[in-house]
Amino acid sequence: MIFSLFAPTIDEVKLILDDHDIPMNKQSDGTFLCSVNNISDGDHRYKFQISKKGWIFSTSIDIVDPYATKYDPEEQFGYITIKNGKKYNNEFNWQYDHIQLPENKELILYELYVADFSENGQFSGVIDKLDYLSELGINAIELMPIMGSQGKEHDWGYLPRHFFCLKSTYGSINDLKLLVDKCHQRKIRVFLDCVFNHSDKECPLALIDRNYWYYKGKHHPNDPYWWGPEFNYEFEDKNLHIKPAVKFVTDVMKYWIKEFHLDGVRFDAAKQMDNYDILRHLDLIGRSIYPFKPFFSQAEYVPERKDLCKEYGGPVDTCWSSSFHESLRCFLAFKKDQIDKLENLANLKYIFSSKNFVNYLSCHDNERLLHHIGKKDSDAFIKMETAIILLFTSAGIPMIRQGEELGDDRKLGNNQVEKSCFPMPWYLLEKDFNIHLLNTFKHLIKLRHTNKSLQEDQINFFYEDNQNKILCYYRGINLVVITHFDKMPKTKYIIGNFPQNGIWIDYITNEQVLVDDVNNLTLDLLPFESRLYIKQT
Repeated sequence: MIFSLFAPTIDEVKLILDDHDIPMNKQSDGTFLCSVNNISDGDHRYKFQISKKGWIFSTSIDIVDPYATKYDPEEQFGYITIKNGKKYNNEFNWQYDHIQLPENKELILYELYVADFSENGQFSGVIDKLDYLSELGINAIELMPIMGSQGKEHDWGYLPRHFFCLKSTYGSINDLKLLVDKCHQRKIRVFLDCVFNHSDKECPLALIDRNYWYYKGKHHPNDPYWWGPEFNYEFEDKNLHIKPAVKFVTDVMKYWIKEFHLDGVRFDAAKQMDNYDILRHLDLIGRSIYPFKPFFSQAEYVPERKDLCKEYGGPVDTCWSSSFHESLRCFLAFKKDQIDKLENLANLKYIFSSKNFVNYLSCHDNERLLHHIGKKDSDAFIKMETAIILLFTSAGIPMIRQGEELGDDRKLGNNQVEKSCFPMPWYLLEKDFNIHLLNTFKHLIKLRHTNKSLQEDQINFFYEDNQNKILCYYRGINLVVITHFDKMPKTKYIIGNFPQNGIWIDYITNEQVLVDDVNNLTLDLLPFESRLYIKQT
């Protein structure tokens, strides 16, 4: 059995295998190797002891293998399973690889944090709720980071430490594979939120030689957001003719896509990654693993940029739209810090019509829209109904944050929110408000699936009234959305220039309205009330 560690700036390395110290030999390419014979079958713990001449305070430190796929967060050992003298990975029988999965334009995402979504905090608990997700109508789950981080602590995972390991509390490798397979059985794609900008300071690579894989110090000194050592994708080892950070993260990408049959990734903190070259490279790697399956790549960039998207020559399929959330928060919760956006509807036209963005009412980075709106009453429901209509009829790809569909309005706050526990509030479904809200989500998701104009046709704005904050658009000639963002009701208000006259059906209430021969519709609107009409055929 061969053990290896790539550590070109290190002078000496020992393998600590169970209770044995075994010297390793340094190769010309910077890799340390040793061969161990007659290893018994079963699980063995191991780590490396590294030494570098000139270290003042310590001649050696112990590290976990950066490529370990299993580790003990308490004992700080990696684990390897041996069978017949070789590394053994538990077999898994993929049963649903043949299932045809939805195309990117058909996607409805569901952002999911394993520890809070499932009742047991594990992948098996997510499997138990897949029927619920299928009934909701989503066809993709986006797993917040699941790589090894922060030991067994409850955290969101945005400081990865062990890039090839699962967070130990979530379950085994085969548990995740079973989750992906069961999702594919239901035609639900599985995406992974990947943190490739930075790592935890205790990541083995940072302990080996921080300056070899990372930028020295803080790469963006004026940026108020800094999470940990930032990978330096520009640095090239001229002696070995490699870019070490690029090679490592490429290996990480290949492992997760190939081993777990994942269907796409989200690149966290893409704004801090300086240029698009590494994103383009990782996107190409991801979709090359299973070239006959659909692949979906997203980037977080605040505020969003169209030039990140492939349609405009960028490296990824889509970019998250923080503006969609912020604009609806501004209009529906009337936040004074965004008062400039209330002057006209131009910003709304931009976010509604941008098809290359992932739209959301809220995500893990902000408070839920319903929390901003306030108490759960009839006015709050009207605002949420407007937001849901816009989410599923806008040109971008819609995403739901877990619990949003249940009416979760708990305040997250700013005090170590990533370590706080917010279990899914299933109890909310005992209340009429929340049941109605969930059914509204289901109703609009169903429309998104069945009305192909919502997946393919562009948005056409046919009526705009800035004074009364009314904006109307159609998707295809048979679906019209009327948005109303004013706190004053409207009586016998006339909307002109309808794409067709005749009978239209209110998709929410099933009531009929008549558009007259000159293509005008006369209607009453409550404050912040929107309408979605389907042409009667």
